[in-house]
Amino acid sequence: MKVIADQNLDNTVVQMDGHHFENCTITQCILVFSGGDFSWTNCKFVNCQIRFVGAAGKTINFLKHFGMVPQAPKTAEAAGSSSVH
Repeated sequence: MKVIADQNLDNTVVQMDGHHFENCTITQCILVFSGGDFSWTNCKFVNCQIRFVGAAGKTINFLKHFGMVPQAPKTAEAAGSSSVH
């Protein structure tokens, strides 16, 4: 994975797949996820939007047909560390 470290990202589109974010603050960004691996350590996401595209978007649409996707807030926030594999 490509490491993005010690960055303050603001008002931009951030591709999540294939990246490890470390010690970053990501504010008012659009987080794009297409189903690949990603992780973050000691990061803060503030007032971000999440977009599911590609395989991830198709999965969300499939789940919607069965009423399995709850309504999410318009923006998302998170802090700390996590990974998706």
